[in-house]
Amino acid sequence: MNVNKISDHVSYCGVNDRKTSLFESLWDLPNGVSYNSYIVRGSEASAIIDGSDAGHAAEFVNHISNALEGKAPDYLIINHIEPDHSGAIPMLKEKYPDIKIVCNAKTVDLLSGFYGIEDGIMVMADNDTLSLGDLTLRFILTPMVHWPETMFTYLEEEHILFSGDAFGCFGALNGAVIDEQMNTDIFIPEMYRYYACIVAKYGQFVDKAITKTKGLRIDYICSTHGPIWHSRRDEIGRLYYKMANWEAEPGVVIAYGSMYGNSTMLAEDIASRLAGLGIKEIRLHDVSHSPQSHILADIMRFKGLVIVSPTYNSEIFPPVASLATALSARCIKNRIIGIAGSYSWGSQAARKIRAMFTDKPVTLLEPSPEMKQARIDPIIKPADELAQNMASMLAACN
Repeated sequence: MNVNKISDHVSYCGVNDRKTSLFESLWDLPNGVSYNSYIVRGSEASAIIDGSDAGHAAEFVNHISNALEGKAPDYLIINHIEPDHSGAIPMLKEKYPDIKIVCNAKTVDLLSGFYGIEDGIMVMADNDTLSLGDLTLRFILTPMVHWPETMFTYLEEEHILFSGDAFGCFGALNGAVIDEQMNTDIFIPEMYRYYACIVAKYGQFVDKAITKTKGLRIDYICSTHGPIWHSRRDEIGRLYYKMANWEAEPGVVIAYGSMYGNSTMLAEDIASRLAGLGIKEIRLHDVSHSPQSHILADIMRFKGLVIVSPTYNSEIFPPVASLATALSARCIKNRIIGIAGSYSWGSQAARKIRAMFTDKPVTLLEPSPEMKQARIDPIIKPADELAQNMASMLAACN
């Protein structure tokens, strides 16, 4: 049974998913994912905080029963009603029909729409509290992190923040649940990837949510995905703040598309020039082969980005266009972007990519080298200039 004690009054009751291959049917899960749930037991009442998906409902309900030693829980607190955290609600309600659901006003309509539940609901406003006897739960509304109804729950006496999807990451838990009990280094890249794929569009709201917690003492961050952050909680808080504000490390991601290898040659040439200029963190991604989630994660991590695309049917090569659209949808900012292209008879890709980022709060570098057919010699000078400008801009940011 995956029930682990966090403190005298709090237990972990989540489940691991090692079978789903695509999160939201979009993002690859090479290491699985966890759906984290918690039980808080006070002297007079107990509360479940967050749940699991429908596919693990039976396992989740068994964990709840085990943690409460067969007693019925009094409350279910919904920090976030997305189905990967609420799909087990119907089974939970069937086993515990008298359980009261605690949420905020924006959750009520979603609760009815997803599960037809309209009774037994307690609506909480920002900063409202719920007493469990000797324990107090405080609710902090954090709309659009990353749905309109999201909120945090704070256990005042034990300084535990139940943060919903915030501070979460991909990756199933391998036995232990608290960070000091495991090697959490493997989860940091998965945090970049989770944030870049799921949350990045809503950075301004993440920043506001973090600001609302600044006056709180927080000893544990209990997210709905990934480890419980205790010994690394301050580091994780800083990382999330950086991502919310699109702050980044010095380094360059080169994302390229290539049909016959000529654009690959151009991308490799730019990478070689950047390395020669002292750039040590360089990530090359063939957009036709690298999963988009991994490309987005690297772009979230590093300051520089070079996009290389052939012209395809007078348009941007489709996988490159998909990446550019994904970046635009995530409100990319504070990045230094270089663009290069290739074409056989009509130049279009580089110009059209540039147009996609012209109105964004990014720095677009000159020039935009373009290779005609496979003749790389004529663009050696502009490619070198692009690399020089990228290196200079990165140095100026340090």
